[in-house]
Amino acid sequence: MEIVLQGHFAPDDRERDEFPLIPFDVPPGVARLSIAYEFSHPLTADKAGWEEGNIVDIGLFDPRGAEFPNGQGFRGWSGSARREFTLSTGDATPGYIPGPILPGTWHLLLGLYQLAPEGCDWRITVRMEAGETGNPSSQILPCPYDSSPLAPGPRWFRGDLHAHSHHSDATAPLEDMVAAARAQGLDFIAVTEHNTVSHLPELRRLDQAIRAGERAGPPLLLIPGVELSTYHGHVNLWPVEDWMDFRLWQDDRMRRIREIARQRGALFSVNHPKDDGPPWAFGDFFEPDCMEVWGAPWFVSNYQSLAVWDGLLRQGYRITAVGGSDKHQAPFTGELGWYELGTPTTWVWADELSIPAIVAGLRAGHVLISEGPSGPFLELTAEADGRRAVMGDELPVPAGVPVHLRVRVRGAAGCLLRLVSARRALQTEITAGDFAHTWEIVPDGDRYFRPEVIEPPEVPLEEDPSAMMARALGNPVFLKWDEAANR
Repeated sequence: MEIVLQGHFAPDDRERDEFPLIPFDVPPGVARLSIAYEFSHPLTADKAGWEEGNIVDIGLFDPRGAEFPNGQGFRGWSGSARREFTLSTGDATPGYIPGPILPGTWHLLLGLYQLAPEGCDWRITVRMEAGETGNPSSQILPCPYDSSPLAPGPRWFRGDLHAHSHHSDATAPLEDMVAAARAQGLDFIAVTEHNTVSHLPELRRLDQAIRAGERAGPPLLLIPGVELSTYHGHVNLWPVEDWMDFRLWQDDRMRRIREIARQRGALFSVNHPKDDGPPWAFGDFFEPDCMEVWGAPWFVSNYQSLAVWDGLLRQGYRITAVGGSDKHQAPFTGELGWYELGTPTTWVWADELSIPAIVAGLRAGHVLISEGPSGPFLELTAEADGRRAVMGDELPVPAGVPVHLRVRVRGAAGCLLRLVSARRALQTEITAGDFAHTWEIVPDGDRYFRPEVIEPPEVPLEEDPSAMMARALGNPVFLKWDEAANR
C-alpha cells in the first residue's frame, strides 16, 4: 500500500509554525513503514543563511501522541541528512526507533529550517508493508543508564561532551566512536545526537559489553545525551533516558524544556554561541548549567563563545565552561588525525568514573578544558584566611585579607599564563614544562578569577580578540567578600 502527501509552504508559514505536522493513517496489519520525501530548490543545512533555497527536515510520531512537550509517540528524526527512512518492529534506519507499527493516525514532523522567497513545494511517499506487527505494549524508551562506577577516584577524568554517530548526521556507527575514544585515551564520551534518542538502546548495549569485559581495553564511560538542534541555537542535555522535545522557536518553549531537564536531573548546556556555531538567537540564555565555550578546534571562532561566557560571568551568573569536539564520527581505521574526539578535551574532577559523579563535577564547575587529551593541563587554587577553594568553588574573603591565587600548568612551556577577572587580566610567561605561579591580590571589586593558557598573540588582544589562540582554559574561583569593608 502506498500513499502520497504533497503541498506547498509559503515563507509566512514558517513564522506561524516551524514544525508543522502532516497526518496520515495506518491500518491494522502493517509491519513496516518506508518514507521518502522531496522538495523544491533543496539546499544542504550548511547553506542556511548563505543561499536562497529550501531546507526541510523530517521526523515521525506514531499514534501515541505528538503534542508539545511530551510527544509520547516520537519515533525518530533525521533532519535533512536522509531523504528516506524505514522502520519496523525489529529494525529501523539510524535516527529512528524500531517497534510495533501501531494502527491509527501517525504524523510526519517537518522542520522548516529555511524557505525560499517563492516558497517550497513538497511531496512525501509513504509505503506500508503487511506482516507481523509485534507486541503493541513493547517499549524501547525510556532507556535507563547504569549509574555504577567504572573506575575509582577522586581524580581528573578526561573526555568529550559533544559527539555524533550515524544516528544523526555522521557516517560511522557507535562502535567506531568507542574505538576512536579509546585510541585518544579518553575516560568518557557523551553521545549527543541531533534531536533523536535512537542511539540510547545501542549505547546501553555497548556500555553493558564494556562493563562485562567483552570489549578489551581501558574503561570508557558512555554518557547518554542529546543535542536539541533548534533553528535559533543548540543545547546539549546530559544524561538523558528519554526523548526531549526540540520544537523550540519561542523563549517560553525553551524555558519550559529547561525546567523539564532540571526536573529530570539533566544538565542544560548552551552550545557554541558564536557566528558559525550556529549562534544563539533566543532572547535569553535561561541560566544554563554549562556553556560550550570551546567547540571543535580553537580557531573556529571560539573567542566569540569565550566572550559570551565572560559577559555572563560579569553579570554574576555561575556557569560551568565546557568543551566539546562536535565530532561527526567517520569510519575509524585506527589512525588518528588532527581533529578527533577530544578536540578539545574536557577534564572533570570527580569522585569516581560514573555518570552521577561526572555530572556532579560538571555542576560544581570542577572543570578545565585543554586543546587535546595530552593537555596542556592547568589547575587554579585560591587561599584566604586559612580557607582554600578550587575551580568552581566560592571563597569567602574577609575585609582587607589578600587572596593567594596559585596556578599550576603542565605541558605549555613558552606560552602565556593569564589570570582573568571582570576588571583585569594578569599575565606571566610559562618558563618550564611543569610550571607554577602565585599571585597575591587584595580584591578590588573582583568577583572571580579564571585561568587560561594562550599562545603569545601577534597583536594585543584588546585590539583584536580573534588573535587569541587558547591552549587551555579553567573555570573560575568565585570570591565572596564584604563589599562595604573592602571599599
